[in-house]
Amino acid sequence: MNWRRLYATFQICSTVCLASVVGAGCWSFLIAGICRLVFKLDEVVALLSIGLPLFIVLFVVFANYLPKPLRKSGMLSDDPEKFGPWFR
Repeated sequence: MNWRRLYATFQICSTVCLASVVGAGCWSFLIAGICRLVFKLDEVVALLSIGLPLFIVLFVVFANYLPKPLRKSGMLSDDPEKFGPWFR
């Protein structure tokens, strides 16, 4: 079994997912809070009606967008495909 390739895949998935959760959580919380203040919404309504759908959309967007910048900054390993012809 190719443990380097498995480790690289796990590292990429966990790092990208963690960065996406943090980024989407911060932005959705901030935007839901601003909407709550501007539109005088209840806290539960603002977080569930605005924050949760926005979090899901931003998580998907960040998960698709973040691998390239994270790889350029050195936070991710090489692509798992560069480790050799194993498991193809």
